Amino acid sequence: MNAEETGRLLAKCASYDRRKIGEADVIAWLQALGDLPYHDCETAVISHYTDSTEWIMPAHVRQCVRKIRDERIARAEIPAPPPEIANGDRDTYRAALHAATVAVADGRDPEAAMRAVTGTPRLEIEGS
Repeated sequence: MNAEETGRLLAKCASYDRRKIGEADVIAWLQALGDLPYHDCETAVISHYTDSTEWIMPAHVRQCVRKIRDERIARAEIPAPPPEIANGDRDTYRAALHAATVAVADGRDPEAAMRAVTGTPRLEIEGS
């Protein structure tokens, strides 16, 4: 998430709780949440205010985003790395699995993430 998105996230919070937002707020929230995707943070704010009247803080957002990401991983089947690296370099194999897991948590394509790490081309399936 960047500074502009952090400002939008705080504006979303303000639409629920009427908080006043200044530049210092954007900087502080960006420091606490800048490593998270905007869409997940926005979903966390909406979820929070759907279920709670408590004033939201960055820790609430982080906790909800962690839950969102954990649920994506639990629902998904993490694909195996490409066969050409299965019996090869263990570090590359682990990196491919990690990239796939992070991609699933992010809501992205795990196979594309593994290809980016391993440098393997996309397999074309006959008839597609």
